[in-house]
Amino acid sequence: MPLQAREPVPLADGSATREGASLHPDVLSVQQLVDAVGEPGSEATDVIPGVAPFDFCWTEAIAGCPIVWRADQVWAEPCLDDLHDLSRLQTASESPWLTLLGEWTRLLAKRAEGRYPASPPLLRGPIDIAAAAVGDERLCWAMIDEPDTFRQLLAACTDVFLVSAQTWSAAKPLFHGGSCIYDVWAPGTTIRTQADNAALLSPRLYREFLLPCDERICAAFDYPLIHTHSAVLHIMVDAIVDLPALRGVQVSLDYPGGPSLVDLLPLLRQLNECKPLVITGPVTQEELDTLLASLSPRGLCLEVKLREDGTGHAEPGAGGRHLSPARAGGRGY
Repeated sequence: MPLQAREPVPLADGSATREGASLHPDVLSVQQLVDAVGEPGSEATDVIPGVAPFDFCWTEAIAGCPIVWRADQVWAEPCLDDLHDLSRLQTASESPWLTLLGEWTRLLAKRAEGRYPASPPLLRGPIDIAAAAVGDERLCWAMIDEPDTFRQLLAACTDVFLVSAQTWSAAKPLFHGGSCIYDVWAPGTTIRTQADNAALLSPRLYREFLLPCDERICAAFDYPLIHTHSAVLHIMVDAIVDLPALRGVQVSLDYPGGPSLVDLLPLLRQLNECKPLVITGPVTQEELDTLLASLSPRGLCLEVKLREDGTGHAEPGAGGRHLSPARAGGRGY
C-alpha cells in the first residue's frame, strides 16, 4: 500500500512543519503533541485500542539521524560517515528524542487514567536503524566486505532499539497487569520490533546476522512480537519460528506488490502452527474466506479490511470489524 499523507506536525511556535524542514525536540511542544493525539472512540469493539506517540522515526532519531519533513512524511537521513566509529550510536541514552519519547508516553498514559492503554509507537528494528544510519548500499557492501564491522553496527543498533523500547515501557503503567500491542492484550511487558530491511538479506544471512539481535530484544520483554511484511516473510520465517522467546508475529499483507495469498498460505500456516499470529491489510471477501478456512483459530487474529476486486480501497463499513477471540474461536477481523 502507498504511504498515506500525514497532517503536518504542530510546532511549539504555533506553526506547522513545511517541506524540507528539519525536526528536533527543541521546536516541538510535548503538550501540543499530546493534544494532537486523539482518544479511542467509545464504540465497543472486541479488541483494545490504545494511543501512541506519532511516528517520528524514533529509533533512527535516537541513533542520531537527522529528521526531516518531506512529501508529507517524516524521514530519517544518514548520520554515520565512518562505519568504524560508532560513538554517535553509543550516546543514544543522552538523546533529546529519547527524553521526548518518555515524556510524551507518560503524559498520554496520565490522560488515559487507565481507561485505555498507552500503546507502543513505531520503533524500527536494528537492521532498519542501520540502513537509515549508513544507507542501503553501504549496508549491503559492509555485510559482505566487513562482516565483523557489520555485526558491531547491528549490535550498536540493537542497543539503540533496547534503550528506546525500555524508555517507552518504563514511562507508562501496566494496563490491567499487561500491555497491548496491535490492540491485543498480553500479560507483563510487550514490545513490537521489526526488520523491514531484511528484504536486503537472504534467509542464511538473516539467521547469521539478525537472529542474535532478535534474541537480545526478545529476552528483554515478557511478550515481544515482530512485525513483518508478506513480501519478505520467506526470508525470515524459518529463523523466527525457531526463536522460543518470540511470543507472536504480525504480518502486513503487501497489496498490490506482495505475493498472492495462495503463495503466502504455506508460510502463514507455518507461523500459525507455533506462534500467535496477527494478520493485517486489505483482502477480498474470497481471500478472507480462504484465511478462515485454512488457518487454525488458535492464537489467530485477523485485523483486515475488505477491498473490492482490483482495488486497494476498503469497502464502505468493511474496515474495523473485529470478532473477539473468545466468541469466534480466536478469529478477529
